[in-house]
Amino acid sequence: MAVFGSDSGGAGGKIEKRRSARLVCLDGELRVLLFLHADGHGREFWATPGGGLEGNETFEEAARREAAEELGVNHVDLEMLWAGHSEFPFADRWVSQEERFFLVRSHSGIDATAVRETHQREGIRELRWWSVDEIQRSTEPMFPTDLARRLDAYLRMTG
Repeated sequence: MAVFGSDSGGAGGKIEKRRSARLVCLDGELRVLLFLHADGHGREFWATPGGGLEGNETFEEAARREAAEELGVNHVDLEMLWAGHSEFPFADRWVSQEERFFLVRSHSGIDATAVRETHQREGIRELRWWSVDEIQRSTEPMFPTDLARRLDAYLRMTG
């Protein structure tokens, strides 16, 4: 289980249980796309694109919707990489999250300008491509906390 920060429940110990689909986008240099999030309470962290499931969505349906909303990508080829659980403080609450990570194998092209409004609304301040080595050396908060290890294992396996 990945745990962010030392907060033990935010305002009044509120806990939000959610399910989330996360996107692992790799470029031609095998760097992964991460977003710098600000939660409005002074915390910032880097994370893969993605978000919570809505209504009766499956994890894959949510991954496709999130690709459109956060990347401006309408056609994606996805491969489920791993499932996990994490807990972390966000804004005024503690989040307990069941999650699935999907590799974006191919897409119609990332369009950052088309999703600028969404990024501003969701507190996404920056996007950056990171190598596994850069993630391993970084002291900045990253989600998932074991991203470098998981990416390294995947890249070695697919060679």
